[in-house]
Amino acid sequence: MHLDNALGKNYHFIRIDSCLGIWAMADRKKIKQRIIDALRMKGFKLTTQRMEIIDILANEVDHPSAQFLLNKVRQRMPRVSASTIYYTLGLLKREGLIKELEFYNMENRYDSWMIDHIDLICEQCGTIENYERDLSGIPAKIENETGFKAHKLRYEYYGTCRKCGQKKV
Repeated sequence: MHLDNALGKNYHFIRIDSCLGIWAMADRKKIKQRIIDALRMKGFKLTTQRMEIIDILANEVDHPSAQFLLNKVRQRMPRVSASTIYYTLGLLKREGLIKELEFYNMENRYDSWMIDHIDLICEQCGTIENYERDLSGIPAKIENETGFKAHKLRYEYYGTCRKCGQKKV
């Protein structure tokens, strides 16, 4: 079955480092606006640096690390400090506006896509892609079957991305 038929017309396909990523591109602007609105509502200042970080997080589909964000922000704002990046990431995480993906073997990464999805993590190159499926019924099913009530969900598949898989051939 062709991916367009399997996933419907709400998805667009883009290349991420030659790996296929599945994204609802129209939602990228909504992500940025959701973060800005939430910060304004809670009275946080929207500094130029903070806005640049939010813009990158909302538009970067490859789950950036703090170092990536620092390098990217410094392209436009050479004097921005690492502490500004880390403070802003901490704030956004505390406010529930982004997720921090913690890893034991690579830098932590940040995800602004708050809709439940599966993270596809390449163990060779570190690429992380979002794979969207309706996962909403899984926590309730687990609770009904086992009594376990999940309060934090993280769906991850580890393996080899398309690009790294093609290198072996």
